[in-house]
Amino acid sequence: MKRVIILGVSLCLYSGLAHAAGSAAVIAEAERHVAATLPDPHAATFRNATVHAMDGASVVCGEMAEHGPPADGVYKKFGYVQGQDDPVIFSGRPVPAKIQFNEVNSWLNDSIKLEDLEEMGCVPKGTYHRYNEQLNQVMAQRSQFGVN
Repeated sequence: MKRVIILGVSLCLYSGLAHAAGSAAVIAEAERHVAATLPDPHAATFRNATVHAMDGASVVCGEMAEHGPPADGVYKKFGYVQGQDDPVIFSGRPVPAKIQFNEVNSWLNDSIKLEDLEEMGCVPKGTYHRYNEQLNQVMAQRSQFGVN
């Protein structure tokens, strides 16, 4: 009986270690892909990386900074689906009071990235909706070619 208990405990510990090693490998893969999007991949700093399963794939969610920890403490959020080449990276920049006309596409694209992160389970439900409402409010008040 004692051997059965020891064997059971050993199997549980082994499966836990194997899962942790698998998660570490997926996180390392995600960090490589995210860092590859930067001008200097070796300067990237990562934190809060987690792995969860979604639709049969492993999804890594976390935060990154391009050049070590940022002075303002704001990290970019990222999501990565194992086996894909293109991670989703959201800047995390707050919506300003005004958006210049030539910056509109950048803000809209960033908004879409946040929506993708929400669908991946990397940010809480409703995050995209709140952000998009703020962005739409600023966009509605913006001047276009000096008109408005």
